[in-house]
Amino acid sequence: MAQQNAIKHIIGKIRNIKTTEIFVGLLVVAVILSLYTSSFGKTSYTEGGRDEENRKGIQWVNHETNRDQLEEKLQEKLSSIKGAGKVEVMITYKSSKEIIPAVNTTESQTTTEEQDTSGGVRTVSQRDVNSQTVTMNDPGGTKPLVIKEVEPEIKGVIVIAEGAKDIRIKMDLMRAVQTALGVSAGQVEVFEMEIN
Repeated sequence: MAQQNAIKHIIGKIRNIKTTEIFVGLLVVAVILSLYTSSFGKTSYTEGGRDEENRKGIQWVNHETNRDQLEEKLQEKLSSIKGAGKVEVMITYKSSKEIIPAVNTTESQTTTEEQDTSGGVRTVSQRDVNSQTVTMNDPGGTKPLVIKEVEPEIKGVIVIAEGAKDIRIKMDLMRAVQTALGVSAGQVEVFEMEIN
């Protein structure tokens, strides 16, 4: 009887070792595959400490050039208003321009069952998610395929104009900015320019 118990105990240990070795082997393979495939999904166009957003596939773009062009265009149009004279414009933003690239996501799940020496069964599940940025070939190299561009939200606009001392011209400038940029009156301030 004691000999049969000893044999059952040894067989249980052997079964347990086999299951554990299989589980460890599968785990090692899963980790290697995850590391290998995750190197493809890394975005190389990170800018300014936005690691979390880049892991989600979001690219933040420096929009200084676009902002300057918008300010210049608005200055040109506002200075065309009768009586406005020379005009300067400054636009502030709540965030940067956001580019969202196409992302290919694959998920895999593995389930293994382990049996311990006392006859109990334990189920272990592992879920792996891998995201890769979809890229396209370009004459300048490989670039991410962009599915959406989100323009930055305007925080406020300051207009400084020579003719702003006249309340009618000041109101015309304010309405023009509201219409052109789609902002509320509370986001626009118009000031009289100091003439040297």
